[in-house]
Amino acid sequence: MRTERRFRTGGWMLVLTLLATGLVPGSVLGQDARHVDPFDHDTHAGLFPVCTGCHTGVPEGDRASFFPDPSACTNCHDGEDLVRVSWMRIAPEGSNLRFRHDRHFADAADAGEDMTCRTCHQTPDSPRMRDVHRAQASQCISCHVHEATSHLEDASCTTCHVPLAESGYSTERILDIPVPPDHEKGPFLAQVHGEMASGDLNRCATCHTQDRCSSCHVDAATVAEIQAMPPAPTDMILPVSAVHYSVPETHGSYQWMDAHGFTAGYANCATCHTRNDCTACHVSPIPELMQEFPARGQVPAPGVGLGRSAPESHWTEGFLTGHAPLAASDESYCATCHTQESCIACHDAPTAPSYHPQNFALQHAAAAYGRTMECQTCHSQEEFCRSCHVQQGLNSRGRLGPGYHDGQGVWLFQHGLAARQQLESCVSCHTQNECMQCHSLKGAFKINPHGPDFDAKLAQSKNAQICLACHLTPPLGGGGGGK
Repeated sequence: MRTERRFRTGGWMLVLTLLATGLVPGSVLGQDARHVDPFDHDTHAGLFPVCTGCHTGVPEGDRASFFPDPSACTNCHDGEDLVRVSWMRIAPEGSNLRFRHDRHFADAADAGEDMTCRTCHQTPDSPRMRDVHRAQASQCISCHVHEATSHLEDASCTTCHVPLAESGYSTERILDIPVPPDHEKGPFLAQVHGEMASGDLNRCATCHTQDRCSSCHVDAATVAEIQAMPPAPTDMILPVSAVHYSVPETHGSYQWMDAHGFTAGYANCATCHTRNDCTACHVSPIPELMQEFPARGQVPAPGVGLGRSAPESHWTEGFLTGHAPLAASDESYCATCHTQESCIACHDAPTAPSYHPQNFALQHAAAAYGRTMECQTCHSQEEFCRSCHVQQGLNSRGRLGPGYHDGQGVWLFQHGLAARQQLESCVSCHTQNECMQCHSLKGAFKINPHGPDFDAKLAQSKNAQICLACHLTPPLGGGGGGK
């Protein structure tokens, strides 16, 4: 029958957890089963009547002097009386046990227990100094038991273990920490682990440091639970962990991209997203609320790392050719992701077949003259149109020479009406200098283009821009005042 013994000092209790199998892995207890002590204790049994002859620091808990200095060996192994030996002093290894030799001895004495080094560091009933080893879990649980049904789930970790940040563990030892079974059930990362951290942060700190949280959480600096986690000391080399971001159920809903702006904000999004995820789509100037997000590189977490993608509405059939009404009704909607250059890339591309129907160039004159569409939105009539017209021979050759309008013998006397109705068509071939040869106070004919009874104020009030087709400044003032 196993007896349960508990040692207490000022409310402090050492209790080791008993697994259902009856054994606790050495990696859980903070022991390194791979270490083999090369020192032959049995051969030296007659030289050292007490263990503290070499392990002087153990009774006081001074880990730096747990093992003797190699120079102590040369007192006997001087190379004359005894052969020289090479023994490297064993550096104290990391441990996550809430254990101190001095406290343990004191607690045992207070409880009336007769404990020596042999109690934990030798196989029971073996001769003194024979089969000396590190403390084994089976020896610890012969005294200390716990009622937990599952060591890695039900036990109170802080009863026996210190936080990982205080353990002094190496990278290999950290990798040996077993994963609790409940960490592999259901949506652990997406939902469960946050609830666990809020309920029992000490359990998290036993196997993790603040750095593990910060490697995924973009908003780690503002989360109280993460800031309460002990950070790893500067000399602890943590293993590289894969960063994983689970996709919330809401993000998979129809038209999520179109609607996400209604709930977007630091509190809802900054766990997983950096400012770079926003600017992948949103062009400058970005909304003010995005300024709260840290940029990638300002925090340890990389964030999801989104790339630009079109919203659901853009994937509907015929969107490319039918998007004009949407753009015209709400320009700010498009300006969230698109700049003027985005429009020009298609609307000003001579070889792009996606905007104009096939063979449109052969039929465009009627559409351009009737303003079926606003050509100037994409094309420069003075350059784009003229370059093609000149190439096709559809250009004027001076004021009196043959040209495009030769089909009408008296066109020169009738062109004023056409110019007033569609001046844009004129400038696709003509420059202002050609007009000014006749319509100028200094020109040869000094012909007034406005005709009799022209109301300059009314014309300028309706469309001041048309005045600037000939005048360098507004003729009636305003924006320069010149005439």
